[in-house]
Amino acid sequence: MSLPLFETRTMIAALEQRLPALSFLRDMFFSKEINVSTSKNVDIDIMKGKRRVAPYVNPRHEGKLVERIGYKAFSYVPPYVKPKMVTTAQDFLNRNQGETIYSAGDGPMQRAEKQLGKDLAEMEDQIIRVEEVQCSQLLQTGKVIVRGEGVDDEIDFQQSSANLPVLSGTDLWSNAAAEPLEKLREWKRQMLQLCGKRPDVCIMGSDAIDAFLKQQNVEQALDTRRINLGNIDPIEEAAGVTLYGRIKDVGINIYTYDEWYVDPESGDENPMIDPKKVILASTQARMAINYGAIQDLKAGNAAVQRFAKSWEKEDPSVRFVMVQSAPLCSLHQPDGVICATVLA
Repeated sequence: MSLPLFETRTMIAALEQRLPALSFLRDMFFSKEINVSTSKNVDIDIMKGKRRVAPYVNPRHEGKLVERIGYKAFSYVPPYVKPKMVTTAQDFLNRNQGETIYSAGDGPMQRAEKQLGKDLAEMEDQIIRVEEVQCSQLLQTGKVIVRGEGVDDEIDFQQSSANLPVLSGTDLWSNAAAEPLEKLREWKRQMLQLCGKRPDVCIMGSDAIDAFLKQQNVEQALDTRRINLGNIDPIEEAAGVTLYGRIKDVGINIYTYDEWYVDPESGDENPMIDPKKVILASTQARMAINYGAIQDLKAGNAAVQRFAKSWEKEDPSVRFVMVQSAPLCSLHQPDGVICATVLA
């Protein structure tokens, strides 16, 4: 029997009404620009400017021709995801978790409706985590790694190696002679020079923040110059997100982000932010989420971020529910991010 609650429009409406999984990185940096395409490829403009000075000429001579710097355009096929879940008639006949066995409880239709909501929520959470992992990879490596069934790709956004420093020796934040505040100022100047954007957010890995706070020179500077330099006063902003404080002379807010994801290949649970890394980024640098076309005949030529569909198999009697999406989080200004490895 075909149930109206499995209509595509009903399922998409359910997806739009639910609360999402953790998406701190996506929301902080990438969600300000969302582009949805009806083509399989999306074009990414990567901008890297230069501080050129106008050339001097004699006023009686012709003007000096200046070439446009412009930008580099790359065409990518966004990675495709299509999780699906199956429901059998037995699932509708059995009682739901927490439903008392001593009352009439829900009927098959009500159980089907609740199960649909749970399945859509689970698949939407998985897709949001894909987007968050993409953001995590971009902020830490400048690349998106795509590996799965029938796909093995690396999408490189041309981030300069200078923006991925690896500290060593006495510069390591585990060393008593290290100068973390000095390094933050250095990276701020580097970003301003490379792209003209000022970093305003610093996200530290769990080990990096511990090493930072243990540094005696950091502690003394924050205590003795509290008004001018900044302060550390941890505040829980959201699940997994802690705002540790603000370093005023660098102009950055320091965060930690305690979130994990299960690697689909290895099955291992990995931290979203490498514990030994520190990310400096500008929320004013151009970053975006680009969605490619939904490659499904039922979707037609609709430009949508998600497409949900359902279909039945007669024997054995089962119903499938699937959500499709083609997200590609993108760095249009890759020099607006610096990710440093501060611990060995």
